[in-house]
Amino acid sequence: MEIGWVNTPQDWRDVFIMTFMVAGTLLFILGSIFTIITGLLTIAAVSRLRRILKDSLQPAVENVRETSASVRTTVTFISDHAVMPVVRAYGAYAGARRFIVVFMRFARPRR
Repeated sequence: MEIGWVNTPQDWRDVFIMTFMVAGTLLFILGSIFTIITGLLTIAAVSRLRRILKDSLQPAVENVRETSASVRTTVTFISDHAVMPVVRAYGAYAGARRFIVVFMRFARPRR
């Protein structure tokens, strides 16, 4: 089989080697370009995500901190001015009741 200057199997081998070399080089260049573009897009996406999180999430976190501090202050106030007096009064009532029960045991005549 003769096509132009290619007429021996060694010439065909050389043509295929050169063709695969050119194709491999082009694929390597395209792969490198694709990898670089993918890396740049990933870096851009990560930086955009960080900026969005910084701009959106940080104020929300600060708001949650302020709210939790406010709730903590409110709970402390309620505990000091509403719950503790009730607990003290009930504790005094329960202690007096128990005292009366114990005292009544001693006051009863024994059989």
